[in-house]
Amino acid sequence: METVQINVFTFDELTDDAKERAREWMRQDYDPACNDEALESITAFCDHFRIPLKGYSVGAYAPIDYRAEYFNSHFRGRKLRDFDREYLPTGYFLDCDLWMTFYDTFKATGDAKRAFDDALDAGFKAWRADLEWQLSDEYIDEILLDNGYRFTANGKFWG
Repeated sequence: METVQINVFTFDELTDDAKERAREWMRQDYDPACNDEALESITAFCDHFRIPLKGYSVGAYAPIDYRAEYFNSHFRGRKLRDFDREYLPTGYFLDCDLWMTFYDTFKATGDAKRAFDDALDAGFKAWRADLEWQLSDEYIDEILLDNGYRFTANGKFWG
């Protein structure tokens, strides 16, 4: 029988090259957090106007694509006083991007349809920005440190 001793390190104890390998390991199994919450926030915004979200595609560093079917009639009779800039129907951060953008654009232009367009764009851009942040070195470093992952000297995950 042979006994092998392996030294393991926390992320902050690794060399820069080993840290990069550890980050790449983390990115390989990347499962973005809060995708369901982001979609729920955007869907709740669309539902408020009785507008169905017909499809969407959003990813880190990728073009945003979404389809919603709406007409001027969805916005007839809407008044700024009927909206709360601070409305947070789901409690997820995208609510802020959606409702504050809607309110600010509606207030500036008086055009609820344009405000809806701008808000939906802002919501999807914020979602994509969050996905990009989750792939950043800073975010991954925080995850690796906070969870106490251990690695071999070359940055290979140990447990």
